[in-house]
Parts: sequence; structure tokens; C-alpha cells
Amino acid sequence: MKKIAIVGAGYVGLVTGACFAQKGNSVTIVDNNQEKIDQLLAGAIPFYEPHLDVIVKDALAKKTISFVSTIQEALSQKPAFVFSCVGTPSLPNGAADLSYVEAVAAEIGTHMQQYTIVVNKSTVPVGTAKKVHNIICAKLTERAIAEPFDVVSNPEFLKEGDAVNDFLMPDRVVVGVSSVQAAEALYELYKPFLTSDKQFLVMTPPSAELTKYASNAMLATRISFMNQLAQLADKLGADIQQVKLGMAQDRRIGPHFLNAGIGYGGSCFPKDVAALVHMGIEQHYQMTLVKEVENINHLQRVWFNHRITSHYGPALATKTAGIWGLAFKPETDDVRSAPAIDVIKKLLEHGTNVIVYDPVATENIKKIFGDAITYAEQSQQVLQHADFLVLLTEWAEFTSAIPSQFLQLKDKVIFDGRNCFMPEDMKSLGITYYCIGRNNISSYESTPHSKPIPSTLHDASAW
Repeated sequence: MKKIAIVGAGYVGLVTGACFAQKGNSVTIVDNNQEKIDQLLAGAIPFYEPHLDVIVKDALAKKTISFVSTIQEALSQKPAFVFSCVGTPSLPNGAADLSYVEAVAAEIGTHMQQYTIVVNKSTVPVGTAKKVHNIICAKLTERAIAEPFDVVSNPEFLKEGDAVNDFLMPDRVVVGVSSVQAAEALYELYKPFLTSDKQFLVMTPPSAELTKYASNAMLATRISFMNQLAQLADKLGADIQQVKLGMAQDRRIGPHFLNAGIGYGGSCFPKDVAALVHMGIEQHYQMTLVKEVENINHLQRVWFNHRITSHYGPALATKTAGIWGLAFKPETDDVRSAPAIDVIKKLLEHGTNVIVYDPVATENIKKIFGDAITYAEQSQQVLQHADFLVLLTEWAEFTSAIPSQFLQLKDKVIFDGRNCFMPEDMKSLGITYYCIGRNNISSYESTPHSKPIPSTLHDASAW
């Protein structure tokens, strides 16, 4: 059993602390929001993340996790590791705001009592580990002591909606260290989560810090590439879903993050792409590819909104728009940078009535739009009251819908930002269906004696 302090009971901190506690470590989580602490002590999770509530309640029952309101109280228990998991939101210029990270470092330097491994778990720009080291050193100097410590970069690679599994069964653990002692200690800490030593990657702190940004930027690039390709597919009469299948079979490419849609959102990709662009500017090096990824993602939403406004024109002011999906992705209630925000704002600008539904994210959208829009309690209520439907999150509840249900829409029009249905199915029902990269596939003419093409390329039985 190892003593661990986690600073920040947000998304990263709570998942990290709960998963370490599940392995039998003694975890103390610090948060300065007493209301949140009280909520957690009662076993309630302040955000939606599958399975997290179960392991938090289990840790509380086993007394392997506790919650306190100050770093001083957590450090009084002499933890071997202190994980900094506070937010690093974007500043107006795209840079990461490190004020919370720096404040945590100052508190650690003020109150640490023994050799401590300070772990930056937050996503932070290259050079932050050094900055944190200098802040702690300055505080120790003020105290006239020379307590040894290490600062480590250990970026998180958690997918919202599957974060618990990502932590318990990681594909890799990246640690940026400056000492063998810290590397060995972190290996022992993470060993229960590993199936192979190859998953544990030791590197320098700057390399670890850059790895996090590089990973997210690469995934964002794949998404933006497919979105731009989807618009070309529409112009050429190609089917982006078939193109994706043809690409994914190449082992050098693979199937992940090749779904065309309305674009990425959430708390990580937009913030990290912007921060990487800003880091390049600071080094007098233009990250032109990453900047274009950012531009494509923005333009994808503009293009999607234009589909709606161009279809209806001035009549949009007389319509009621139904929206399925408010979270930026399924299995989360996170609406940060969610496409739904942009779409709702554009509809309201045109005087459209808006009725929305999401299985878990409604309360977070209420904080943004208040009573400017209507909130349905069930997905079917949206269909019953709307003229047309905008589909923005591919929840299973939506993708499993029977297409004939959409005949309830007064105008029988759907704008699908996630390619959830087959265009030919919608056309056969008399539904006008706008999707991404599949809008003109029906214009392809087969030769007179050819066999019909199966609906999916991998459905060999159809031949």
C-alpha cells in the first residue's frame, strides 16, 4: 500500500484517485469545493462517467479513499506521491492557463515534509515540470530547508465515457522523469495495471509533456482529414463510409478516428490543439498542419449549420428544431466545445424554436441556454413536437431508432451530424436526409446487367 495525494477532484483527479484506491493504495483527494467533497463522501459523482460511482463507493466502504479541502491536510499524512490534476483551461491566445498548476506547486513547496514525487497529471505545456520544480525549490528556500523531491510528467490518456477502463487497462503509461528513483517508484505504483513492461514508457519530462499534445493533435488530425474528405465525397458522389472501410483495412492506418461527422469537441482536443499551435508560436515555428486542423474543425460546423439554413431559408424562423444529443460524444455529460452549442446558437439567431434531448447532458446545457430552449424528458417527445431533427451525438438510444419513427417529424427532414443511418433507408420512407459525405451516393448509376451493390462492403453474404 502506498500513500497518494490527488489535488483536484475533477474528471482526471477523481478517476485517477479512485483507480489507485481500487488497487489497495491509500488515497487522499483534495478539492477546495466543500459542497463537492460532501457530495463525494455521500458516494455521489458530480459528473457522468460510467462505472466511476461503483469504484468510488467501494473505496469509501474499504476506507482506501478520503476527501479533504486543503493540500496542507493531505501533505500532513506524508504521501509518497502527490498528483496535480487541476485544470489548465485555454487563455484567449490559445495558451494553457497554468495558474492552478503553479498554485498547487507553491502549496506543495510550503507544506511538504519528506521526499515526495510530485506528478503533473494535468495536460501542461512543455517546460511545466521545470517550472513546477523551480516554484517548489523557491518555497523550500523560504523555509530554509533542502527537502529532496522529484517532479514527474505523467500525462493522462483517458477517453471520456471509458475513462475507468482506460486507467485500469492502459495501452501505455508515459512518465517523464529526471531520476532513476522516481522512475522506479512510479513503475512499482503502476505495475498492477500493466500486462507488459513495454507499456511503461520512461522518457524526459519535455518529451512526456509533448507526447500528450502530439497524441491528441494526431487524433484531431485524423478526424479533420476525414471531415474534409467527406465534403469532397459528396461532390464526387462517393460514400465516405465505404471509403473509410477501404482505408481502415490498411494496417498502417487502422479504423480508429476515421468517422466523418460534424467535428470534434470536448475539453481536450480543442484546448490541446490550440495550445500546440501557441507553443509553436512561442518557439517562432508555425505549426501549420495543426493550425489547419483547427480551421477545418471550425469550418465543419459552419458547413453543417449552412446545410440547415440553406434548406429552410427565411422559413427557419417559423420552425421548431428538434435536437438529439447535447454531449460532445456518447457516454458523457460533458458539453464543453460540443457541436450542439454552435448549432443551438445559430438556430436561435434565426428565430427558430428549439427542443432538445440528451440522456445525461441536459442539465449542463441548461447552464448555457436557460429557458431560451425547451427540454424534453424523452427522445420521442422531440419527434412529436419538432418540424425537423438535428442529430448531434451518437448515443445508442438514437442509433438504434427505427427509421419509421422519424415520420412523426412534421417536415420529415433530418440533419445527421454523425452518420447514424443509411441514406437509402431514409429515402425509401420519403425522408429528406442530410448526412456527412453520403449525400449523393444514390446518383451513381449501375451498368444494366450488374448485380446490386451490398449496403456494406464487408457483407460478403450479400454477393
